[in-house]
Amino acid sequence: MSSYALANENKLDREILNKFASAELSHWPTPKGRIYTLEATAYALLALAKAKAFEDARPIVRWFNKQQKVGGGYGSTQATIMVYQAVAEYWASAKEPEYDLNVDILLPGRSKPDKFNFNRLNQYATRTSKLNDINQDVKVTATGSGEATVKMVSLYYALPKEKESDCEKFNVSVQLIPEKIEEEEKVYKLRIEVLYKDKESDASMSILDIGLLTGFTPNTNDLDLLAKGRARTIAKYEMNTVLSERGSLIIYLDKVSHRRPEEISFRINQKLKVGVLQPAAVSVYEYYDQSHCVKFYHPERKAGQLLRLCRNDECTCAEENCSMQKKDNINNDQRTAKVCESTQTSKIDFVYKVRLDEFADGLSTDIYTVRVLEVIKEGSLDVGPLNKLRTFLSYPHCRESLDLATGKIYLVMGTSKDIHRDEQEQTYQYVLGERTWIEYWPTEAECQSDEHRPTCLGMEEMVQQYQLFGCQQ
Repeated sequence: MSSYALANENKLDREILNKFASAELSHWPTPKGRIYTLEATAYALLALAKAKAFEDARPIVRWFNKQQKVGGGYGSTQATIMVYQAVAEYWASAKEPEYDLNVDILLPGRSKPDKFNFNRLNQYATRTSKLNDINQDVKVTATGSGEATVKMVSLYYALPKEKESDCEKFNVSVQLIPEKIEEEEKVYKLRIEVLYKDKESDASMSILDIGLLTGFTPNTNDLDLLAKGRARTIAKYEMNTVLSERGSLIIYLDKVSHRRPEEISFRINQKLKVGVLQPAAVSVYEYYDQSHCVKFYHPERKAGQLLRLCRNDECTCAEENCSMQKKDNINNDQRTAKVCESTQTSKIDFVYKVRLDEFADGLSTDIYTVRVLEVIKEGSLDVGPLNKLRTFLSYPHCRESLDLATGKIYLVMGTSKDIHRDEQEQTYQYVLGERTWIEYWPTEAECQSDEHRPTCLGMEEMVQQYQLFGCQQ
């Protein structure tokens, strides 16, 4: 900033300016992080452009091209404005050589490349080629005169996760408190508490990016009171702003205390009912240091957990009801008919007698490791599971209804839709979903008692009938 001021008075000292630059003289790093480095480098570019040192400025412009985010900005409004101003000053003043550049982009699976020509009239226009694949080589060929920047952007979908490591600067808690729950209308109070973790000072201007549950809208009267009332707690709020990737509610805070949590509470109203309501995220970050702390919320799930079943890096999308262990007096006709069930919604593919060897709480997923003791009906996907370990997955909130105990033996029947290949472990994992039949298989000693004898006789009859006659359909 000082060098830019001196350049405006024709007193720029290039030696002092370069003393703080990177080794390749492309940017001016600062210990406060990326946003400050961008602003410092922008002032350096302005100074060099003012001094008409265009050869020295050209590596800086190239460095800026590599820092740009997918949406076109640089991470914060202040940094983006400064970079645009500096680069615009350079292009307005620099004497560039003749510009006539031909670029060919050959994508895998195509016989002909996409051809683009860049010249003085269109050199600032972005061109795009799309590829519906990953981990593939793309061949780029350029001929002629001029420069162009190639960016490879991968778009993928990832399950949201709360990581304590992400919340290095803030403590955030999110509560959704029911206020009016009726068939026609549902109203909740969204209560957010934010504390800055620094021991000595408060956070400067900070942003709350609040994702809204599908079908819900915030009560603007509550937000107006927070922003304009006597007990003003926020600087302002905005809806559908480009600052949020999802067009959610943005709340600006002048500061965040490091002594006691700042509380922001307002009502949200359900305007539209949806079938499966997914969790929404609340993130907080400093305006000049966008290290996000993210928390999730949902009316019915702790910390807004998604109903997903994951083991290692393999996840199964699963939004359905719990399976329940069969504990009532089961008619053996029901049990026998289930083995051969074949409807549009459910076709039983496997029937096993298993022993639960191990249970593990995988945070968002319960992991049951079983040994297959007997294969009554073998499915078409998992061939040869006899005497092998298999993994069954379920939700934590289904643990009580399943009521499975380590060391106990069970009859399990399920569909091929509930079987998934685990490529990492080179095995199969099963989902205990609402279509799964689970029933306790009594021990030989228990089969002698009046309580369990009917079940034992029924299971024996079921096994014999299937082995002798199969499914008569």
